[in-house]
Amino acid sequence: MSALRIATRAALIIALVGPAAAMAQDPATTPPAGTIPAGVSVAGTDVSGLSAADARAKILSLVVVPRRHALTVTFRGRTLQIDPDAVGYRADVDAAVQSALAQAPAPGATVDVPLPQQIDRATLKGVLGWRAGRVAVPARDATVRLVGLTPKVTRATFGYSLDVAAATTFLATRLLEAHPATPYALPATRVTPTRTSVGPVIVVSRSQFKLRLYNGQKRIRTYPVAVGQPAYPTPTGNYQIIEKQMDPTWFPPSSPWAAGLGPIPPGSGNPLGTRWIGTSAPGIGMHGTPNSSSIGSAASHGCIRMYIGDAENLYARVELGTPVFIR
Repeated sequence: MSALRIATRAALIIALVGPAAAMAQDPATTPPAGTIPAGVSVAGTDVSGLSAADARAKILSLVVVPRRHALTVTFRGRTLQIDPDAVGYRADVDAAVQSALAQAPAPGATVDVPLPQQIDRATLKGVLGWRAGRVAVPARDATVRLVGLTPKVTRATFGYSLDVAAATTFLATRLLEAHPATPYALPATRVTPTRTSVGPVIVVSRSQFKLRLYNGQKRIRTYPVAVGQPAYPTPTGNYQIIEKQMDPTWFPPSSPWAAGLGPIPPGSGNPLGTRWIGTSAPGIGMHGTPNSSSIGSAASHGCIRMYIGDAENLYARVELGTPVFIR
């Protein structure tokens, strides 16, 4: 056959089947059977020309294994490790490889096949809930203590708890991504302390026959008082106000000195005056007294006597739970 006839026949074949079909007949441009076409990647990892087994090994090495390493996170300055396997990390590499084998990108085009991955959100939430109790920063109430005869206040501080729901949503996605070098900060919820300020504070000095009222550390007023006589001393200690009564009825205590004395209703002769401010020290309180001459001495049966007007003034300034320091 002459060279002219061969060239003419080749041109006719190209005209009938098209350029692409003609190229397909060229073994140099056809990928080997069972290999992934050129331009195909899985989760950003090039697997062009690889067999299924080699592609699987490459995806496991470069994509899956790094995601199975512990993810480092932080919470309020503490560093934690989240183990992906412990929260149900799974990757379907075989499905991704089969999808890659089935691709047929146009010459020069690229296709990135996603890698099916998942996290067990219920397990992740349970792990974070367990961690939450160990990393929580508790709120601290304002407190007061006595230094000498002066109150010293420790301010309240906010606490922080792990927002488990938000952290679950956040990490369920991040665990499926390449782990960053810089740890993720987990979301927190601020916890408000129960007692944000101290408020009124009472300090009683038995030796000075003084009751001092403070607002926190600031002294508001000083009242002269009478305290318990030697046979019935006013107890020392740290107490609080547990009861307030206006125009109280006096009921005699179970004590020899009160034997035979009956209840005394409100009025000018009532030994409690017009106000009773009871403390957590059993049977001990602050009250007005009709016996004003006893103020400034050790004359009571344990209670703290005040001028009637002073007791009314103090009554209006304090509340249940007010600290009472007696020294």
